[in-house]
Amino acid sequence: MTPDHMDLVYRVLDDQLVDVDGRRCGRVDDLEFDGGPGEQPRLSAILSGSGMWHRRMPRVLRTAGARIFGTGVLGEDVIRVPWEQVGDITSTLRLKAKATELGLAQGDEEAARFVRKFPKS
Repeated sequence: MTPDHMDLVYRVLDDQLVDVDGRRCGRVDDLEFDGGPGEQPRLSAILSGSGMWHRRMPRVLRTAGARIFGTGVLGEDVIRVPWEQVGDITSTLRLKAKATELGLAQGDEEAARFVRKFPKS
């Protein structure tokens, strides 16, 4: 492979997403490419969220997985992060913006509101 190419499935898929503040905010669940027939495909975005999980399950389990994890509605249970927002690729993908600005870590915010009600939390 040349320096400007990498095997994205092995290198990026399932990597941890870390925002500009060092906050872990999800994983790379799928990749989105641009390009038409005969054109060189270009990575345009990463997709993250529970709505992507059922698509990676064995076919016989996908229907049950969709009921449990969601069906993959962009903006609800799937978040699209433009590839331009990825700053550095090491053992994690470091993002150039805060998780909340990109729509990531929504479950953390919901859980935090619930946990704050408990003493000493």
